[in-house]
Amino acid sequence: MASRRIGVALASLGMLTLGLAVVAVLIAAFGRWPRFEWSQLPWSFALALVGTTSLAALYRAFALGPIAVVSPIVASYAALSVIGIVVFLGERLTPGQVAAIAVTFVGVAVASTDVRELRRTLGRPVEGVRVGALATIGFGVWGVLLSAATRANDLYALVMISRVFAIALVAAFVLWRGVSLAPLGTAATLALIALVGTLDTGANVLLMLGIESGFASFVMTGSGAYPLIPAVLAILVLRERLAPNQYVGVLVLIAGLIALGLQS
Repeated sequence: MASRRIGVALASLGMLTLGLAVVAVLIAAFGRWPRFEWSQLPWSFALALVGTTSLAALYRAFALGPIAVVSPIVASYAALSVIGIVVFLGERLTPGQVAAIAVTFVGVAVASTDVRELRRTLGRPVEGVRVGALATIGFGVWGVLLSAATRANDLYALVMISRVFAIALVAAFVLWRGVSLAPLGTAATLALIALVGTLDTGANVLLMLGIESGFASFVMTGSGAYPLIPAVLAILVLRERLAPNQYVGVLVLIAGLIALGLQS
């Protein structure tokens, strides 16, 4: 909604800035203010650079479409993260855990794909696929970086510093394109952006807390289940009817997550 009102660049800039401000206040209020160190800067910059460019590629891929093809491709980023975590961070999974993770990812792919729309796009140019693949790779790398960085640094410091770098990157783009900041002047828009920014930054904190407390591969698998939330909201709030295969995908996704929980 915010990006439709004021554009992706301004929405991202406002979301990052206001989200950081709110989360910083909450961190201070709960007495968890971090200790900042120079060693945190390279990790934070890498996370900001990879995350911001991947997000830009995601928006571009959705704009090019078709979404029915791009969405399941991008949703598979968590699988790349899990593979990277196992290969580069040395996590070891049992056969049962591997099977549960595989079932979860199958559910993600099916739940995020409208087969009816996919059939209509068969044989047509899929312009967004290449850009979507780049976004997928970027988010997969970001997941591995986040896991490694969280294990080596204070997670609250990483969140705050990486957000500052991300704000700088987006602000530089806004200045380069000469985008007017005037649309940010309305209270309703600022409130919406603040809410989205707080949820986004808070989600990153929760993701890092999960990585810090257990297997990063499990946490990244769980994060890949995000299509479940908009699917449920679309049914309950917007009264939308999903494609039959999407209902099946949601059930498979839930079954995979339950199986993964029993394996942990």
